[in-house]
Amino acid sequence: MIKLVALKALAGVNYVRADQVVAIAAIETSKCNVYLAGGVVIPCAEPAKEVIARLEAAWREQPGEAREEK
Repeated sequence: MIKLVALKALAGVNYVRADQVVAIAAIETSKCNVYLAGGVVIPCAEPAKEVIARLEAAWREQPGEAREEK
């Protein structure tokens, strides 16, 4: 099963799949934007380092088939 990661967005909490994240851009020291496949952008109210750490941890916990790039 693919693990969902909670992101503290500016409008509440969003849950994303780690394998769908394309990029993360630091806006300020306490804010970042998370870019997902398909063009979705999630503005987050937390530092990019924290988001990256949680996404990497979720990525490592996924089964091998979910981590394979197609």
